[in-house]
Order: sequence, then structure tokens, then C-alpha cells
Amino acid sequence: MMTQSTVTRFILTPLLFWVVLLAAGSYFMISFDMKSYKEAQKEKTTLGYLKKTFKSLRLTNINKGIDLAGGTHLILSVEVEKALENRLNLENRSLDQLFKEKELRALPKTRAVKNMSIEIMFDDEEHAKSCYNLMVDERAYVLKVNRSGAFVRAKLTPETENNIRVGAVEHAVSVLNNRLTGYGAEGIIVQQHGERKIVVQLPGVNDPDRVKKLITKTAHLEFKIVEDIAASKEALLDKFDGDLPADKVIIPGSRRRGDTGQYFLLSAFSDMTGDRIVDARVSFDEFGRPYVGFRLDGAGAREFGDLTSNNVGRQLGIVIDNVMFSYPSIKDPITGGSGSITNIATQKEALDLSIVLKSGSLLAPLKFEQESRVGASLGQDSINKGLMSCLVALFMLLFFSLFYYKVPGLFAVFALFYNLFLIMLFLSYFNATLTLPGIAGMVVTVGMAIDASILIYERIKEELAEGASARAAVNKGFSGAMVVILDSNITTFLTGLVLYQFGGPAIKGFAVTLMAGIIATILAGVYFLKSIYSFAFDFFKMKTIRF
Repeated sequence: MMTQSTVTRFILTPLLFWVVLLAAGSYFMISFDMKSYKEAQKEKTTLGYLKKTFKSLRLTNINKGIDLAGGTHLILSVEVEKALENRLNLENRSLDQLFKEKELRALPKTRAVKNMSIEIMFDDEEHAKSCYNLMVDERAYVLKVNRSGAFVRAKLTPETENNIRVGAVEHAVSVLNNRLTGYGAEGIIVQQHGERKIVVQLPGVNDPDRVKKLITKTAHLEFKIVEDIAASKEALLDKFDGDLPADKVIIPGSRRRGDTGQYFLLSAFSDMTGDRIVDARVSFDEFGRPYVGFRLDGAGAREFGDLTSNNVGRQLGIVIDNVMFSYPSIKDPITGGSGSITNIATQKEALDLSIVLKSGSLLAPLKFEQESRVGASLGQDSINKGLMSCLVALFMLLFFSLFYYKVPGLFAVFALFYNLFLIMLFLSYFNATLTLPGIAGMVVTVGMAIDASILIYERIKEELAEGASARAAVNKGFSGAMVVILDSNITTFLTGLVLYQFGGPAIKGFAVTLMAGIIATILAGVYFLKSIYSFAFDFFKMKTIRF
């Protein structure tokens, strides 16, 4: 039975901190699958109970990567040329307002976006020169303008083009992260790879085809006033003798619930886009049909109010990816900054639409380059082999440590186990995704961690050989080896940072556990191990150390 002074000394010992951390960390990161745990309690044999209890343990805050949980691995490319074309179309549209404000004496004969440039033709050189001077004065920061006779051509400046190329990919990564977070899947990884490619890993996703549609949907929402409706595209073209003006477009309606299909004549330019949407949710009408209600920010609400105020009595087309979803009549100005999208077939489709609208539209379409799938059984096999490799590594280190260092070697093995615990605690705290390369990083870390103990023990041997007492030798051994331990581990940690910064998803998984292992090695291999010796000196009155 421990006396009061013994209890007091135990509370003051450094080892208590590590014991409390072990208990608190285990509670934080480990949970039980209650269904499996109840089955374990029915086992009559101790071995069967232990096996099923172990299988019921779950690491709550660590997600399994695709190679462990199974799932889909996608590589997509961003069609950045489409983003450049969209920007040129936007600049082309803005020229109307510019020409109107500056009172250009003659409007262009023809104007269109072709070959990644805005091409403008005038009747004579004088008017072309006026247009050229105006565009150079007002748009030189975006457009590089050239003139040849009555012909004016404008291209994006190299700086603007480069910003759009880089921004389109970065924006796509951000949008996909938001969409997949809204989908509710866990452990999903979205990372840029190279200049225009994006890697998406979907571990444990049951419906990858649905997620693929969610990923690639551009979700470009536009509001346009409907100018005409017909049952066929040809019927609308006949009104222009088959030659559609450059400022007009014809788009199909959304074919839902047995609709025969309609075609709509609209302006080629948006009256308003969905960039101002701040929220989108699925609701149901009085007949139980799903629709998506959306809400705009302050500036969007004012713009929407002006649009509906100026077009009372007309139909407002709600266009998504060049398809007319709905076209309600504007009975009164809409000033509340909210609206709805109807004519949606299923609740699942409405949910996906609300996710993509809320996460924002892509600046450029995505194209599938590669797809591979990993089965869940293969993933479980990887977990089993990874755990086995860790256990084999620990057993070999245990054998080596006990054979070479005797009891101090056992203390070093305790530090290795605590090292693994700290790695898992770090991964849990940051809600990291564990992959097969990550398990390999843990095995490598375990092998490297014993080096810290070897450095310390060899220094202790030197101190003992010089006649120092056991406690003094231990203190000098830890302090003397600390510089070398920090030097070797810091260089390895920097290597891990480089791998994480420039490597692909698999390399990053390795780098994360490697860096976590380096930190755990210093904490467990130095401070935790030293606290064991302090405990042995204080409680067991250890006088000598035998190697």
C-alpha cells in the first residue's frame, strides 16, 4: 500500500504527465463499434473475446485513404482554354458599354470571339483607328490590341492569361473541396497535380458515378430574359431566315417528367449570373415536388431587384450550363434577394444542384483523364499487412534491444510503443487521412526512432566508464546526445516537408507520418524515456545500470 509521501512523490514525477496524456489521448482517438463489442461479450473463450474486442476498436478521428478503405481514384484536367474564352466573351460584352459611354462614332460592322481573340471589323480605317485608340486607353491592362486597316484584334495580355490559367485550376480545387464536403463523404482528397491536373481520391464512396457527375458539373447559373419560345430550334431560326445574329443564342429546355421539349431564344450575354449566391437549399412544394431555393448577397439582391423591376410581365429564364431549367413570369419586382429553381426530377438531383450552386461554378470545365477503383477487401488486406509489418519491426527491435542493452533496452522499447501512440494521436488531432504509404512511413519512423536510444545509451556508457554515478551518467547521457538527436531529426523533418510540398497524394501520405514520427521520436525517445529513468531512480532506488 502506497504511503502519503509515496503518492506525493508519484504526483510530482514527470512520468505522471505521460501517463495522463496516454489516458486522455486514448479516450480522444479510440471508440468502440458497439455492435461488434456486444458480439464480443457473447464469446465464451478469452481468446475469442479479445479478438472481437480488438476488431471493435475504431480510430474515430483518422480517415482511411483509398488504398485502405477502397474507393475511386480520379485524375481530371482543367480545360483552361475554356476559361480564357469565357474571359474574352466577358471583355467582348463589356465593349458595348465602353463604346456607348465614349460615344464611338460608328459601331463595328462585325464583332466576334475567334481563335482566342476578339476580332472587330469596321467599314473604314478611320473608325477602326478610333476603336483601337479607345481600347488601348481603357483596356490595355487586360487586352493587347492590334490594328490592320479596318480590322482590330484584341488578345489577353500574357500576365492576364497566366493569372487566368493558374486561377482556373486553383479555383477548381477549391470548388471541388466545397462540393465534396457538402456531399458528406469523409477522407476525400482533392489536390492539384502539375499545371492543370487535379487528383481526387474518394475512399469508401458507395456511388462514385453520382459523385463524378457532381464533380464535373460546371454549374454556371445565368439569368436571362426570354425573348421567344418554340417547339424546335428550326422554328426559331426561321424567324431570322436561318442566320442567327451573333448576339442571340438558342438553348434547349430541361426535359423532365415527360416534357416534349422546348427551345428558347435568349441574349448571348447574361443579364445576371449566379456568382452572388450565398446559400442554396432543397425544399418541397405543396405537391411534394423538390425545388432549390437560393439566396443572394446584398449586391446580388439589388441587381436582381433591378433586373425584375425593368422586366415586369416578361419571363425570367433560369439557365444552368446552357439548359433552361425554369422560366417564371415576373409579376412584380423581386427585392428580397431570393428565388427558386423548379422542374427538378428527383430529390437527389435537387440536393446535388444545391451543393454545386452553393459551392460556386467552375471557371473551366473538367475532363476525366484516368479512373481506377480499389475494392474494400483489398484495402483491408493492406491494413492487415501494414499492421503485421509494424509488429514484426517492433518484435525485431525488442529482440535487439534486450539482447544488446538488457533492461535499458526494454525501456527503449516502451519509448517506441509510446512513439507510435503519439503518431496516431497527432494524426487524430489533425483529422488526417491514413494511407498505405503512411503506414510505411510509420514503419520507417519506428526503425529510425531506436537511433535516439542508441545515441543516448552509448553516451551513458562513456560516462559510466569514466566513473560517474548511474543518475549522473543518465543525465549527462541525455543532455550530451540531445544535440546530435536534434540535428539528425531536423534534417529528416525538412526532407519530409519537401516531400509534402512537391509530392503527389501517395508521397504526401508518407511525408505526413514521417514528420509526425520525427516529432514523436524527440518527445518519446528523449523526454518520455528520461521520465522512466527518473521514476526508476526515485521509486525503485536504482543504483546501477547494466548493459
